[in-house]
Amino acid sequence: MLKVLTLAWIVSVGVYIVNQTEGNMNSNGTEDLRVQKTMTAIYQAFEELILTTDYEKITVAELARRARINKKTFHVMAGSLLR
Repeated sequence: MLKVLTLAWIVSVGVYIVNQTEGNMNSNGTEDLRVQKTMTAIYQAFEELILTTDYEKITVAELARRARINKKTFHVMAGSLLR
């Protein structure tokens, strides 16, 4: 189930990034640049991994390492988008 949630989260990150690029903002009208950079890094890391690694073998640890973030950061960000 974690893999399915993770894939759903990655897809939602992609949609989020596209919306941010189009100028949409979150509900309070602002977005922290650090959050944007972290989301972009996670999405780009996933894109790299999916091209070189079977989906079943992608781990949060490897994704976090490639995005240069802590695993805890990944889980915090994933939790906020899955709510």
